[in-house]
Amino acid sequence: MEDIKAVDVMNYPFTAKAVKAWNAREFQIMARTIFKVPAGKSHTFATGRTARELVADMDAAGYDKVFICATRMYSYRDKKLIWDHQERDVYNAIKECPDRIIGIAGYNPFKIEESLHKIELAVKRYGFKGVYFHSLGFNLPLNDKKLYPLYAKCQELGIPVAMQTGHSLEVMPSDPGRPIYVDEPALDFPNLNFVLSHTGWPWCEEFVAMAWKHPNVYADISAHMPKYLDQSLMRNMDSRMQDKVLFGTNGMDFKLVKEQFLALPIKDETKRKVLRDNAVKLYKLS
Repeated sequence: MEDIKAVDVMNYPFTAKAVKAWNAREFQIMARTIFKVPAGKSHTFATGRTARELVADMDAAGYDKVFICATRMYSYRDKKLIWDHQERDVYNAIKECPDRIIGIAGYNPFKIEESLHKIELAVKRYGFKGVYFHSLGFNLPLNDKKLYPLYAKCQELGIPVAMQTGHSLEVMPSDPGRPIYVDEPALDFPNLNFVLSHTGWPWCEEFVAMAWKHPNVYADISAHMPKYLDQSLMRNMDSRMQDKVLFGTNGMDFKLVKEQFLALPIKDETKRKVLRDNAVKLYKLS
């Protein structure tokens, strides 16, 4: 099973300029409260690298493709973008390795018209394969009508839309991340594929229910180390959700995340589908 070439559907811009965004106040607070970095000591979550260096890391860990998301993340406290990764910058960073690194556009619901223009440009000119929306800092649940223009545009372009679900590790509201909020949009846009991200924890039952119920709702297990996956989620992934779950690292160590996933007590068929096959089919990868 180790020779399965994984597809990582959830990762972030990796250049030296891009990783400076991890210095935002929200991440420094998260470092102290969640990761127990001592007070007064700064924490760096990532270091910059080139596309070819990223691909070398992928090759060493057994990855075929990685999705890089032009994420817009909003500060609930400061009312400003703390991540404003632009599609053009992501494209320029990944264009040396277009067969290995896949661009994913972002969305700012407070600048709808501008965002829709950038998404269309990213898909038609840069070859991006989808959109990722970080809902929590904006304090918008997935059924908020500010997101419906995004859903309509993604359905028009024939691309999946992925979104943050589950609680927020950063100091942002968590309730908008409840997976149940995709129920209404999934009904209103039956020809659009939705991807719920980050396991939906602590609302894992909602996460499972939405992906099981709706033929157009999928789920990714990024941002959680596989050995800590919710047991109910893992059982469903190994049975009724075998064709609906995607794999991602959320920027964590390629080798460690894949090793932990392969060590899970689940079927080999499930491992193959989650690590690679489901993403290849959903995102129409070659």
